[in-house]
Amino acid sequence: MTHLTKRCDTNYKPIISDIMNAQNTQEYRSQQSADIANADRARSAAPESVESQSIRVVISSIETRHCDHCGASIDDNVRYRNVTTRDSAGNVSEYAFCGIDCKTARFPRLG
Repeated sequence: MTHLTKRCDTNYKPIISDIMNAQNTQEYRSQQSADIANADRARSAAPESVESQSIRVVISSIETRHCDHCGASIDDNVRYRNVTTRDSAGNVSEYAFCGIDCKTARFPRLG
């Protein structure tokens, strides 16, 4: 049996909620984390379309860029290939590649 006490101030609702939750034996799982996981799966399954490709040069950067295929670092003042894609959900992604071989390994139709 649940015994509830009501206080006269405006803070009684959280107290009643805490008492009820203490006796609830169900496990609470956030729906938000499931929604995020589902969105990530949908994003990874969605086919990408190439929006553009370009050659870029890092002039100066605090962080070192890395090739999205082989992981090699892309140093300052070095040319690298960039590919911008959009998936069916409208999400835009940019990929950096140290060379043509890495770019075509990830995007064979751009060879």
